[in-house]
Amino acid sequence: MVAKSSSDPRLILRFGDNADISIVARFIEEHWKQGHILSRDRELFEYMYLEKDGRLNFALAFEPLSNELIAILGYIPSDALHSRISLSMWKSRSDAHLRKYKAGIAVLRFLIDELKPKSIYSCGINIDTRDVYKFLGYSCGVMNHHVIVNNEIDEFKIIKNPPVASIYAHFSESVASSLAVISSVEDLRYAASKLDFAETLKDVEYLSHRYLNHPRFKYEVREVMLNAKTVGILFFRRLFANDRSCIRIIDVVGAETCLKSAIEPLAQEMLMNGDEYIDLLSWGLDSNQLNEARLANCRDFADCVVPEYFSPFSQTTVERWLFTNLPDTEIIYKGDGDQDRPN
Repeated sequence: MVAKSSSDPRLILRFGDNADISIVARFIEEHWKQGHILSRDRELFEYMYLEKDGRLNFALAFEPLSNELIAILGYIPSDALHSRISLSMWKSRSDAHLRKYKAGIAVLRFLIDELKPKSIYSCGINIDTRDVYKFLGYSCGVMNHHVIVNNEIDEFKIIKNPPVASIYAHFSESVASSLAVISSVEDLRYAASKLDFAETLKDVEYLSHRYLNHPRFKYEVREVMLNAKTVGILFFRRLFANDRSCIRIIDVVGAETCLKSAIEPLAQEMLMNGDEYIDLLSWGLDSNQLNEARLANCRDFADCVVPEYFSPFSQTTVERWLFTNLPDTEIIYKGDGDQDRPN
């Protein structure tokens, strides 16, 4: 249960629309971070938050006397009903005379009361804000980072100290799995029609917009086949640094067998392309699925460094904290929310 707010009832709360884009962008520039990409890249901003009907997916709080914007809370829905949402860009002004409004809590309560989402979460939260989310009734945790490393490379330039346990080896048993390229909305819709989306709370329109229409990133989308049957859809992106490349799995939709079925043909693609490794950032996956896919948990190897940042590149390990209201059932990937975007 989310704590109730005692904010001033005179506070003006509403969702934004396309006329508010410049106002929100200026707020981000002035009160979040100067030069933030969402304050200067309108195309990316609209792609992430603007609906086709002109609604802006931001809850906004305005000071009633001056009508100034004093708090924002963005969200990214993964279905048309907005039943699963990822929060982002949550910020309120810290001016002393505005604290009485408790505008930060007010925009959160307004958003929850209006949307009544089944699932609400956020990846990449500041570690110092964990107590706030726990106070609000949410569960916090660290995303797991798993890797499988190219066994044909002797000198690595992206990953550092890859553990022996992560080195790729062919599955000993016969695995009749394959990946088919998906390059259009029609292909995606056809593959998705063979799957049960009831529990993912991600619809085809979201997946198409998220991974086929991104204005800055090129995502690879594959239909995952096992014994000629569609068992899932895999989304990944190639990252580049130091004249090398790697594969980052961004999202997975499908049955429990999907990940294991996808890894073998994806690893073959890794070998053919000379990628250093495949990695996966996730939360909530069953450990047996990960073990069966031969993915090694980076957390088990203190010296191993699998970089998180590529623009600019930094050969450092970064923990990704998150919160969720469904700790027992939610599965979250790197692509959920706003974490896989240009900086």
